[in-house]
Amino acid sequence: MAASRKGSDGRTQSSLTDPVDWARHFWRRQDLGDHEEAFIAMSSLLRLHRIMVDGVEAELRPLKLNLTDYMLLMTLQLSETGTRLISQLARSLMVHATTATLATDRLETRGLIARSPHPTDRRATLVSITGDGRKLVASATDALRDTEFGLANSTIDDQHRLTDVLARLRLAAGDSDTPLKATSTR
Repeated sequence: MAASRKGSDGRTQSSLTDPVDWARHFWRRQDLGDHEEAFIAMSSLLRLHRIMVDGVEAELRPLKLNLTDYMLLMTLQLSETGTRLISQLARSLMVHATTATLATDRLETRGLIARSPHPTDRRATLVSITGDGRKLVASATDALRDTEFGLANSTIDDQHRLTDVLARLRLAAGDSDTPLKATSTR
């Protein structure tokens, strides 16, 4: 039978069912020193990420899409012309060019996107969303809307604050793309 000891937060060890609380408890218990909050924030963010990805992919699965495929289609949908270079897609999605190419292969096989040679650069390939791709990404977006894109039960204020905090943290971490400061769109 496990002993129940009180931690520095007043909770007993056996009551630490949340993995982030558990990590904080043992960080302190092992006296790991500085940067506890950064470690806990990282752990919490990674846990939220996993929960979001699992929830989003569960909604996309019936449509035979994964998160990368959906984001690639949405990137094309959101672009002015519906067309981007494969290299631009990889950069936007923060995936390796090979991953973008494999996703492009999958989506092209299904008739959701079409490839064409770049008119002036023989090394580059353009990818365009098709009418079927637009219909599917609209259906997928509707399904994800119902789950608040993995942020179920959050408020618009929570979403704005999260986006603002993450934008600052992205910049501080050296994100090569500078996010716009939230303006009067609220």
